[in-house]
Amino acid sequence: MKPPPVAQDPIGIFDSGVGGLTVLEALRRLLPEERYLYLGDTANLPYGTKSAHRVAEEALQAAGFLVEHGIKLLVVACNTATALALDRIEASFAPLPTVGVIEPGAQEAVRNSRTGAIGLLATEATIRSGAYPAALAAQRPTVRCTAQAAPILVALAEEGWFTGAETEGILHRYLAPLFASPAEAPDCLLLGCTHFPPFRPLLARLVPAGTAIVDSAQTTAAAVARTLRQRDLLATRGAGSLSPPPEPRYYVTDNPERFLRIAPHFLAPAPDQVFLVSDLGTRSGRVAPTRVVHPGHPEPCQDKGQKDSQAPGDGAA
Repeated sequence: MKPPPVAQDPIGIFDSGVGGLTVLEALRRLLPEERYLYLGDTANLPYGTKSAHRVAEEALQAAGFLVEHGIKLLVVACNTATALALDRIEASFAPLPTVGVIEPGAQEAVRNSRTGAIGLLATEATIRSGAYPAALAAQRPTVRCTAQAAPILVALAEEGWFTGAETEGILHRYLAPLFASPAEAPDCLLLGCTHFPPFRPLLARLVPAGTAIVDSAQTTAAAVARTLRQRDLLATRGAGSLSPPPEPRYYVTDNPERFLRIAPHFLAPAPDQVFLVSDLGTRSGRVAPTRVVHPGHPEPCQDKGQKDSQAPGDGAA
Protein backbone atom coordinates (compact mmCIF):
# COMPACT_ATOMS: atom_id res chain seq x y z
CA MET A 1 0.00 0.00 0.00
CA LYS A 2 1.38 3.38 -1.00
CA PRO A 3 2.01 5.99 1.72
CA PRO A 4 -0.25 9.05 1.70
CA PRO A 5 0.98 11.91 -0.51
CA VAL A 6 3.02 14.75 0.93
CA ALA A 7 3.47 18.32 -0.30
CA GLN A 8 6.85 17.68 -1.92
CA ASP A 9 5.58 14.82 -4.08
CA PRO A 10 5.25 15.65 -7.81
CA ILE A 11 2.12 16.38 -9.83
CA GLY A 12 1.54 13.90 -12.66
CA ILE A 13 0.18 15.05 -16.04
CA PHE A 14 -0.61 12.96 -19.10
CA ASP A 15 -1.90 13.45 -22.63
CA SER A 16 -1.80 11.46 -25.85
CA GLY A 17 1.05 13.65 -27.11
CA VAL A 18 2.35 17.21 -26.80
CA GLY A 19 -1.02 18.94 -26.34
CA GLY A 20 -1.04 18.57 -22.58
CA LEU A 21 2.08 20.72 -22.45
CA THR A 22 -0.27 23.72 -22.69
CA VAL A 23 -1.67 22.68 -19.31
CA LEU A 24 1.83 22.12 -17.92
CA GLU A 25 2.79 25.61 -19.09
CA ALA A 26 -0.14 27.12 -17.18
CA LEU A 27 0.66 25.04 -14.11
CA ARG A 28 4.30 26.10 -14.07
CA ARG A 29 3.30 29.75 -14.27
CA LEU A 30 0.75 29.46 -11.46
CA LEU A 31 2.58 26.93 -9.26
CA PRO A 32 6.33 27.35 -9.92
CA GLU A 33 7.37 25.63 -6.69
CA GLU A 34 5.83 22.30 -7.71
CA ARG A 35 7.57 19.29 -9.22
CA TYR A 36 6.02 17.82 -12.37
CA LEU A 37 6.07 14.51 -14.23
CA TYR A 38 4.68 14.67 -17.77
CA LEU A 39 3.78 11.65 -19.91
CA GLY A 40 2.96 11.92 -23.61
CA ASP A 41 1.45 8.61 -24.74
CA THR A 42 2.74 9.16 -28.26
CA ALA A 43 2.70 5.46 -29.18
CA ASN A 44 -1.11 5.54 -28.92
CA LEU A 45 -1.68 8.97 -30.50
CA PRO A 46 -4.33 10.07 -31.34
CA TYR A 47 -6.89 9.17 -28.69
CA GLY A 48 -9.60 11.23 -30.39
CA THR A 49 -10.42 8.83 -33.24
CA LYS A 50 -10.58 5.66 -31.10
CA SER A 51 -13.42 3.83 -29.39
CA ALA A 52 -14.39 4.73 -25.83
CA HIS A 53 -13.15 1.34 -24.58
CA ARG A 54 -9.74 1.73 -26.22
CA VAL A 55 -9.27 5.26 -24.94
CA ALA A 56 -10.19 4.22 -21.41
CA GLU A 57 -7.71 1.32 -21.43
CA GLU A 58 -4.86 3.46 -22.73
CA ALA A 59 -5.66 6.31 -20.35
CA LEU A 60 -5.72 3.95 -17.37
CA GLN A 61 -2.28 2.63 -18.30
CA ALA A 62 -0.90 6.15 -18.65
CA ALA A 63 -2.38 7.19 -15.32
CA GLY A 64 -1.07 4.03 -13.65
CA PHE A 65 2.46 4.73 -14.86
CA LEU A 66 2.44 8.15 -13.19
CA VAL A 67 0.79 6.85 -10.02
CA GLU A 68 3.62 4.33 -9.69
CA HIS A 69 5.99 7.29 -9.39
CA GLY A 70 4.39 8.54 -6.20
CA ILE A 71 2.47 11.59 -7.45
CA LYS A 72 0.23 13.62 -5.13
CA LEU A 73 -2.28 14.67 -7.81
CA LEU A 74 -3.08 13.52 -11.35
CA VAL A 75 -4.02 15.88 -14.19
CA VAL A 76 -5.76 14.27 -17.17
CA ALA A 77 -4.57 16.90 -19.67
CA CYS A 78 -6.48 15.40 -22.58
CA ASN A 79 -10.09 16.24 -23.39
CA THR A 80 -10.82 12.85 -24.94
CA ALA A 81 -9.40 10.94 -21.97
CA THR A 82 -11.25 13.24 -19.58
CA ALA A 83 -14.52 12.68 -21.43
CA LEU A 84 -14.20 8.90 -21.71
CA ALA A 85 -12.05 7.76 -18.80
CA LEU A 86 -12.03 10.27 -15.93
CA ASP A 87 -14.60 8.35 -13.88
CA ARG A 88 -12.68 5.08 -14.25
CA ILE A 89 -9.37 6.75 -13.43
CA GLU A 90 -10.81 8.36 -10.30
CA ALA A 91 -12.30 5.03 -9.17
CA SER A 92 -9.14 3.06 -9.93
CA PHE A 93 -6.75 5.35 -8.06
CA ALA A 94 -8.90 6.76 -5.26
CA PRO A 95 -8.27 8.59 -3.00
CA LEU A 96 -5.67 10.24 -5.26
CA PRO A 97 -7.06 13.65 -6.34
CA THR A 98 -7.63 13.80 -10.09
CA VAL A 99 -8.37 16.87 -12.22
CA GLY A 100 -9.64 16.73 -15.81
CA VAL A 101 -9.80 19.53 -18.36
CA ILE A 102 -13.45 19.55 -19.47
CA GLU A 103 -15.17 21.12 -16.47
CA PRO A 104 -12.60 23.95 -16.17
CA GLY A 105 -12.85 24.58 -19.92
CA ALA A 106 -16.64 24.73 -19.76
CA GLN A 107 -16.51 27.19 -16.87
CA GLU A 108 -14.16 29.47 -18.81
CA ALA A 109 -16.35 29.35 -21.93
CA VAL A 110 -19.49 30.25 -20.01
CA ARG A 111 -17.70 33.18 -18.36
CA ASN A 112 -16.64 34.48 -21.77
CA SER A 113 -19.96 34.08 -23.61
CA ARG A 114 -22.43 36.95 -23.46
CA THR A 115 -25.19 35.20 -25.42
CA GLY A 116 -24.71 31.61 -24.31
CA ALA A 117 -23.96 30.52 -27.88
CA ILE A 118 -20.71 28.55 -27.78
CA GLY A 119 -18.88 26.86 -30.65
CA LEU A 120 -16.80 23.80 -29.82
CA LEU A 121 -13.78 22.50 -31.75
CA ALA A 122 -12.79 19.06 -30.46
CA THR A 123 -11.94 15.51 -31.45
CA GLU A 124 -14.56 13.09 -32.72
CA ALA A 125 -14.48 11.01 -29.54
CA THR A 126 -14.86 14.04 -27.27
CA ILE A 127 -17.88 15.25 -29.26
CA ARG A 128 -19.48 11.78 -29.32
CA SER A 129 -19.21 11.62 -25.54
CA GLY A 130 -21.46 14.64 -25.05
CA ALA A 131 -19.27 15.68 -22.13
CA TYR A 132 -18.91 19.33 -23.13
CA PRO A 133 -22.61 20.12 -23.71
CA ALA A 134 -23.36 18.51 -20.34
CA ALA A 135 -20.61 20.47 -18.56
CA LEU A 136 -21.70 23.72 -20.24
CA ALA A 137 -25.36 23.16 -19.36
CA ALA A 138 -24.39 22.51 -15.75
CA GLN A 139 -22.90 26.02 -15.69
CA ARG A 140 -25.68 27.72 -17.67
CA PRO A 141 -28.81 25.66 -18.49
CA THR A 142 -29.74 27.88 -21.45
CA VAL A 143 -26.38 27.50 -23.21
CA ARG A 144 -26.39 26.51 -26.91
CA CYS A 145 -23.37 24.44 -27.93
CA THR A 146 -22.58 23.77 -31.59
CA ALA A 147 -19.79 21.24 -32.02
CA GLN A 148 -17.39 20.65 -34.90
CA ALA A 149 -14.99 17.70 -34.97
CA ALA A 150 -11.50 18.78 -36.05
CA PRO A 151 -9.35 15.62 -36.02
CA ILE A 152 -6.78 16.85 -38.55
CA LEU A 153 -5.71 19.62 -36.16
CA VAL A 154 -4.22 17.05 -33.80
CA ALA A 155 -1.96 15.73 -36.56
CA LEU A 156 -1.01 19.27 -37.60
CA ALA A 157 -0.17 20.16 -34.00
CA GLU A 158 1.98 17.06 -33.59
CA GLU A 159 3.94 18.22 -36.66
CA GLY A 160 4.15 21.82 -35.49
CA TRP A 161 2.23 23.16 -38.50
CA PHE A 162 0.40 26.10 -36.94
CA THR A 163 0.70 28.56 -39.83
CA GLY A 164 0.65 28.53 -43.62
CA ALA A 165 -1.95 28.45 -46.38
CA GLU A 166 -2.72 24.75 -45.93
CA THR A 167 -3.35 25.08 -42.20
CA GLU A 168 -5.44 28.20 -42.74
CA GLY A 169 -7.54 26.38 -45.33
CA ILE A 170 -8.21 23.48 -42.97
CA LEU A 171 -9.18 25.81 -40.12
CA HIS A 172 -11.50 27.70 -42.45
CA ARG A 173 -13.24 24.44 -43.43
CA TYR A 174 -13.75 23.52 -39.78
CA LEU A 175 -14.99 26.97 -38.76
CA ALA A 176 -17.39 27.47 -41.68
CA PRO A 177 -20.25 25.32 -40.27
CA LEU A 178 -20.01 27.01 -36.87
CA PHE A 179 -20.31 30.53 -38.30
CA ALA A 180 -22.50 29.84 -41.33
CA SER A 181 -25.46 31.75 -39.91
CA PRO A 182 -24.52 35.19 -38.53
CA ALA A 183 -27.74 35.32 -36.50
CA GLU A 184 -26.90 32.08 -34.69
CA ALA A 185 -23.11 32.31 -34.70
CA PRO A 186 -21.36 31.64 -31.39
CA ASP A 187 -19.73 34.52 -29.56
CA CYS A 188 -17.27 32.16 -27.91
CA LEU A 189 -15.11 29.47 -29.52
CA LEU A 190 -14.07 26.75 -27.07
CA LEU A 191 -10.94 24.79 -27.97
CA GLY A 192 -11.91 21.38 -26.67
CA CYS A 193 -8.53 19.74 -27.24
CA THR A 194 -5.23 20.62 -25.57
CA HIS A 195 -3.49 20.35 -28.95
CA PHE A 196 -5.42 23.37 -30.28
CA PRO A 197 -4.23 26.47 -28.32
CA PRO A 198 -1.18 27.11 -30.57
CA PHE A 199 -3.64 27.68 -33.43
CA ARG A 200 -5.15 30.60 -31.50
CA PRO A 201 -3.36 33.43 -33.44
CA LEU A 202 -4.59 32.06 -36.76
CA LEU A 203 -8.06 31.32 -35.40
CA ALA A 204 -8.34 34.91 -34.14
CA ARG A 205 -7.91 36.12 -37.72
CA LEU A 206 -10.56 33.75 -39.07
CA VAL A 207 -13.43 34.10 -36.59
CA PRO A 208 -15.74 37.15 -36.53
CA ALA A 209 -14.52 40.16 -34.60
CA GLY A 210 -15.47 40.03 -30.94
CA THR A 211 -15.51 36.23 -30.74
CA ALA A 212 -13.81 35.03 -27.57
CA ILE A 213 -11.43 32.08 -27.93
CA VAL A 214 -10.90 30.04 -24.77
CA ASP A 215 -9.25 26.81 -23.70
CA SER A 216 -8.95 24.96 -20.41
CA ALA A 217 -5.26 25.39 -19.57
CA GLN A 218 -5.40 28.29 -17.10
CA THR A 219 -8.66 27.22 -15.47
CA THR A 220 -7.35 23.66 -15.07
CA ALA A 221 -4.24 25.04 -13.38
CA ALA A 222 -6.47 27.07 -11.06
CA ALA A 223 -8.48 23.92 -10.24
CA VAL A 224 -5.25 22.07 -9.40
CA ALA A 225 -4.10 24.89 -7.12
CA ARG A 226 -7.49 24.93 -5.38
CA THR A 227 -7.42 21.16 -4.84
CA LEU A 228 -3.87 21.18 -3.46
CA ARG A 229 -4.72 24.05 -1.13
CA GLN A 230 -7.79 22.26 0.18
CA ARG A 231 -5.73 19.16 0.93
CA ASP A 232 -2.77 21.06 2.36
CA LEU A 233 -0.50 19.69 -0.41
CA LEU A 234 0.94 22.88 -1.91
CA ALA A 235 4.73 22.66 -2.22
CA THR A 236 6.87 25.38 -0.68
CA ARG A 237 10.54 26.27 -0.68
CA GLY A 238 12.48 27.78 2.16
CA ALA A 239 12.26 31.54 2.62
CA GLY A 240 14.91 33.35 0.62
CA SER A 241 15.73 30.33 -1.54
CA LEU A 242 17.72 31.31 -4.63
CA SER A 243 17.44 27.95 -6.35
CA PRO A 244 15.44 27.88 -9.61
CA PRO A 245 12.10 26.05 -9.83
CA PRO A 246 12.59 22.31 -10.34
CA GLU A 247 12.61 21.13 -13.95
CA PRO A 248 9.77 18.79 -14.99
CA ARG A 249 10.62 15.24 -15.98
CA TYR A 250 9.21 14.22 -19.36
CA TYR A 251 8.28 10.74 -20.61
CA VAL A 252 6.98 9.55 -23.98
CA THR A 253 6.02 6.13 -25.27
CA ASP A 254 7.34 6.64 -28.82
CA ASN A 255 9.31 9.05 -31.03
CA PRO A 256 11.13 11.14 -28.40
CA GLU A 257 12.98 13.13 -31.07
CA ARG A 258 9.74 14.49 -32.49
CA PHE A 259 8.49 15.33 -29.00
CA LEU A 260 11.61 17.41 -28.35
CA ARG A 261 11.26 19.12 -31.74
CA ILE A 262 7.58 20.08 -31.29
CA ALA A 263 7.54 20.88 -27.56
CA PRO A 264 8.84 24.47 -27.97
CA HIS A 265 5.56 25.38 -29.69
CA PHE A 266 3.69 24.54 -26.48
CA LEU A 267 5.82 25.71 -23.56
CA ALA A 268 8.94 27.64 -22.62
CA PRO A 269 11.50 26.76 -21.59
CA ALA A 270 11.13 23.63 -23.69
CA PRO A 271 12.53 20.32 -22.45
CA ASP A 272 16.08 19.45 -23.44
CA GLN A 273 15.63 15.77 -22.66
CA VAL A 274 12.88 13.17 -22.44
CA PHE A 275 12.69 9.58 -21.21
CA LEU A 276 11.38 6.93 -23.61
CA VAL A 277 9.16 4.33 -21.94
CA SER A 278 8.78 1.25 -24.10
CA ASP A 279 5.95 -0.38 -22.13
CA LEU A 280 3.55 1.45 -19.81
CA GLY A 281 2.49 -1.91 -18.46
CA THR A 282 5.95 -2.45 -16.99
CA ARG A 283 6.08 -1.28 -13.39
CA SER A 284 8.31 1.76 -13.12
CA GLY A 285 10.85 0.24 -10.75
CA ARG A 286 11.81 -2.69 -13.00
CA VAL A 287 13.14 -1.09 -16.17
CA ALA A 288 14.84 2.31 -16.38
CA PRO A 289 13.50 4.43 -19.27
CA THR A 290 15.94 5.51 -21.98
CA ARG A 291 17.05 9.15 -21.81
CA VAL A 292 17.06 11.07 -25.10
CA VAL A 293 18.75 14.49 -25.23
CA HIS A 294 17.74 17.18 -27.74
CA PRO A 295 20.41 17.16 -30.49
CA GLY A 296 20.33 20.95 -30.76
CA HIS A 297 20.95 21.53 -27.07
CA PRO A 298 24.20 21.07 -25.15
CA GLU A 299 24.48 18.00 -22.99
CA PRO A 300 23.17 18.82 -19.50
CA CYS A 301 25.88 19.56 -16.95
CA GLN A 302 27.52 16.60 -15.26
CA ASP A 303 25.64 16.88 -11.99
CA LYS A 304 22.29 17.29 -13.73
CA GLY A 305 23.11 14.50 -16.13
CA GLN A 306 23.93 12.13 -13.30
CA LYS A 307 20.62 12.89 -11.63
CA ASP A 308 18.56 12.73 -14.81
CA SER A 309 20.06 9.45 -15.92
CA GLN A 310 18.19 7.88 -13.03
CA ALA A 311 14.51 7.08 -13.46
CA PRO A 312 12.23 8.19 -10.61
CA GLY A 313 11.31 4.61 -9.91
CA ASP A 314 14.98 3.86 -9.33
CA GLY A 315 15.42 6.38 -6.56
CA ALA A 316 15.06 9.83 -8.15
CA ALA A 317 11.40 10.58 -7.54
